[in-house]
Amino acid sequence: MINLFKKYLPVLLIFVFSEKVNALPNIYNATYSLQKSGIEFGHSIHSSSYDTESNEWCLKIDSYTVGIFSIKKDNRSEMSCFYYNKKKYLKFLNNESIENDFAKTNSYIFSRISSKKNQMIRIRRINNLLVTSKDGKTITHGADINIDRLVAQSFGYAYTNVLVNDKGREREYRFEILGKDTIASPFGLTEALIVKKNISQSKRSTITWYSIENNYIPIVIEQYRLDKLKVTAKLINLEQ
Repeated sequence: MINLFKKYLPVLLIFVFSEKVNALPNIYNATYSLQKSGIEFGHSIHSSSYDTESNEWCLKIDSYTVGIFSIKKDNRSEMSCFYYNKKKYLKFLNNESIENDFAKTNSYIFSRISSKKNQMIRIRRINNLLVTSKDGKTITHGADINIDRLVAQSFGYAYTNVLVNDKGREREYRFEILGKDTIASPFGLTEALIVKKNISQSKRSTITWYSIENNYIPIVIEQYRLDKLKVTAKLINLEQ
C-alpha cells in the first residue's frame, strides 16, 4: 500500500493556458480528474472571479486527493489576484506592441497541507515590485518580473516567452503551438488547440489541449518529466 501511495501521489498540477488567440478573461468553475496510468488519485478545481470595484481579477486552484488516496492527505491551494489592461492586451495580441505588461500580479498565495509537510508562500506587490515571502525569507524581484505562474497560465495563449515568479523562483516560460485536434469533452466533441509549455531550469514540461469554442478552457493536460508522462488531468465538469 505504501508503494501504491508513492506512485500515485505526485505533485498536484497547476495548468497552463496557451497561444495567441482572441480569448479574454472570463468567469468559470472547472473540475479536473487527476490521473496517473489511468488511475484517479485527485481532483483539481479551477475558478475565476472579478471585482468591479477594484478592477481586479482573481484565479484560484484547489487540488486534493480522493478515494483511497485521501488517506494520505495532500491538499494544495493557490490564488492570484491581478490587474489587467485590456487595451495593452489587444495591442500586444495584434502585434501593435511588443510590451507584454498587460497583466500584473497584485498578490499571490500558495498553501499546502499534507501528511509529509505544510508550506505557505506569499507574493505581494510593494513599491511596484513583487516581493516573495517563503521559508522565513523575503525576496524582492526585479522590475522585469511582473506576474506569477497563475497569471502566466491564464494568459499563456498571448505570451510566447515570459518571465514568471514561480513560487519565488524566477523562471522563463516558453510556449509552443503544436497544432489542433478534435477531442472528447464533457460537452461533446470539441476542436482543441494543442500547446506545449517548457520552463527554464526545469525538467518538466506540459502539453495542453484547449477548447477553441469554449474560451480556450483546457480539456486535457499532460505533465511530463524528462519527456516521460507523469500525470494527466481531464476536464469532467465546467460552469461558465
